[in-house]
Amino acid sequence: MTRRDDPAQTSSSSTLVALIDGDCALCSGYARLVSALDAHGAVYFETQQSDAGRALLRRCGMPTDLSTIAVVEVSAQGKAVGYVRSTAVLRTFLALGMPWSALYLAVVIPRCIRDLVYRMVAKYRLAVFGTNGGECALPDFVTRRRIGRSLPAGLVD
Repeated sequence: MTRRDDPAQTSSSSTLVALIDGDCALCSGYARLVSALDAHGAVYFETQQSDAGRALLRRCGMPTDLSTIAVVEVSAQGKAVGYVRSTAVLRTFLALGMPWSALYLAVVIPRCIRDLVYRMVAKYRLAVFGTNGGECALPDFVTRRRIGRSLPAGLVD
């Protein structure tokens, strides 16, 4: 598995796992939004605090300190690529299909600028949006079903 900071074209046959901070209200809201927009169930969710989430982050060489959203995209051939910060968010929207995948056009903005904005939001997310009181606050059924569903076989040792 590798970690990539450069965006590449996604394949419709790939599996996308978004790893979020389950105690962050903004992160939980993001997962609820993506779940509501994801008509085909293309995006899996896992919290970074879970055993599976930590294992997947380590396996892809991504930060385990809850400082960023992380997305792991696994091709049909089993090759996994990790993305962080703004690129991870854009990859998630790309997986949703039109019209939401059009947001991926923001990838033309240089990554250093996108990530600067991302880091500013990430730095103050808990102060502005708060926490979920130590629990992942994803109340709707569709999101709960996706948060707890098993990751594809072979993804986590």
